[in-house]
Amino acid sequence: MAAGLPHGRRFTVRKLKLLCLGLSVLLAITLIGCDPQIVTPLLSSPDDRTIHVTGNGSVVGEPDIATLNLGVSAEKASVEEAREAAASAMTDVIESLKANNVAEKDIQTENFSIYPQYDYTDNGRVLRGYRVNNTVRAKVRDLESLSNIIDDAAVAGGDIVVVNGIQFMIEDATALQTQAHALAVKDAEVKAQTLAEASGVILGKPVTITEIQSGGGPRIALAESAAFDDSVRSSTPVQVGELTVTVNITIVYEIK
Repeated sequence: MAAGLPHGRRFTVRKLKLLCLGLSVLLAITLIGCDPQIVTPLLSSPDDRTIHVTGNGSVVGEPDIATLNLGVSAEKASVEEAREAAASAMTDVIESLKANNVAEKDIQTENFSIYPQYDYTDNGRVLRGYRVNNTVRAKVRDLESLSNIIDDAAVAGGDIVVVNGIQFMIEDATALQTQAHALAVKDAEVKAQTLAEASGVILGKPVTITEIQSGGGPRIALAESAAFDDSVRSSTPVQVGELTVTVNITIVYEIK
């Protein structure tokens, strides 16, 4: 109908339409409380008909490997004295690990440091000596021997031994992760179906699947150990416990 109008009239009609659309948007914002984010769906196309849900799957397993962090810390008047004391004790600690069937490839130096040590007095800072720290990370594959490994390392390192902690792990968690994936997908599907039924729509196929996987294990912190008398010492109790492999996913489903 507007095609037969002069050019000026067509331009005026177009401006009137744009003005009416702007007034409609302004009225909608005013009625809803001046929140443009709420008004946006009124102006958007309803093509994005989806449901977003999260799913969680957890599977419990037994650890089959442990990482032991231990070493020595020696303080002496000179760097050479401290280094020598730490080197001698650390050599004995490593030999004790090997004697308990910890493979050489599973023993790795994690830290070596030398720091001056000071006393602080009214007259200022006074050099007291030097501290040498040397630690290794040992992978223990026979968990039944873990208690003996800790005790023997403590004896070998003497009064300067340091046991920082133990971390239990599952070396190959592939099978547990597969189970956790299946449980997470099923959990998301149940949630999506519940939402669809409550909303009066039909659940369609998954559009996207996003995974955020996390896993962890218990950690046992052990304090610094003194030398033990073999004739009276008790075995260090170690509880392996359980580990939980957890998978979290987000799935976007179509709705009809």
